[in-house]
Amino acid sequence: MALIPDPDGTAVVDRAASALRAYTDHGWTAASQRILQSVLAAARRSRPVRARDDAGVFHVSDQVVTSYLQSAADAVDGVQVTHIRLDLDGDELVALRLTVAVRYLQPVHPLADTVRQAAGSTIEAVLGEPFPLARVAIHIGDVDD
Repeated sequence: MALIPDPDGTAVVDRAASALRAYTDHGWTAASQRILQSVLAAARRSRPVRARDDAGVFHVSDQVVTSYLQSAADAVDGVQVTHIRLDLDGDELVALRLTVAVRYLQPVHPLADTVRQAAGSTIEAVLGEPFPLARVAIHIGDVDD
C-alpha cells in the first residue's frame, strides 16, 4: 500500500468524522433517560378551577389562573407580584391573595385598589363569571426602589 500525501489533512479529518458518526456513547443514552425521568418527576401538579362559558362548565388549571393573575398585576405600574394564593372549595375559587412589592414612595392604597380591580377583571375573563372584589386580598409584602 502506497502512502498518498495529503497536504491539507482533509482525509484524516474525514476518517475521524466518519468514525465519530458511527460511534454511540451508551453512557449518554443512559444519562438522557435519567434526565428525562427527572424532568417528568419535577412536573408540578395542578388543581382544577371551575370556569363557565356559554357552552357550560369547564375546568382551568390553577397554574393558568395564577399566570394570568401575575401578568395582570405586574402590568400595574409600581407593582411586582411576589406570591399568589388561590383558595378553592373543591374546584370553586372562593378567594385569592396577591402578595406584592410596591415602588418606594408610591401611594399604597390606590395601588392595592388597582391591583384588586385588575385581579377581579382577570378572574372574570379567565373563569367566565364576575368575582367579588371583597374576596381579593392584597398584601403589601415589600417596598422596592
